[in-house]
Amino acid sequence: MTTLGTPSAAGATVSAVRHSPVVSIGASDTLWDAWQLMFVSGLRHLAVLDDSGACTGVLSDRAILTEIPLTEDRLTARLVSDIMAVPGCIREETTTHDAAMLMARHSVEALPIVNAEGRLTGLITATDLVDWFARN
Repeated sequence: MTTLGTPSAAGATVSAVRHSPVVSIGASDTLWDAWQLMFVSGLRHLAVLDDSGACTGVLSDRAILTEIPLTEDRLTARLVSDIMAVPGCIREETTTHDAAMLMARHSVEALPIVNAEGRLTGLITATDLVDWFARN
């Protein structure tokens, strides 16, 4: 049951559930750079930005782990753009329901969030959505 003034879980926007600030990496950076950034930050997902700073996708640790053998030489020779997921970036006013549907459709566990100007403002993960739905 929803109380007055409390959005239902399906009607909530991703801006209420997201991770912020978000860590990003450039599409032209190497997988080695991404792996090191994930290791240092403790994050499993990075938003990917193009050379102009526009959001272009998301990179997961699982995508990097498929690059066997995980040697510095191998990861240095490959770019983020080679393996990143491109489900699109979602706007802050996107509902949690729509975000979950997009994740399922593209088989991704995270989506970058941008504001009306297209600036990266956060990241929403499948875990964020599960936690949100469990609380509401």
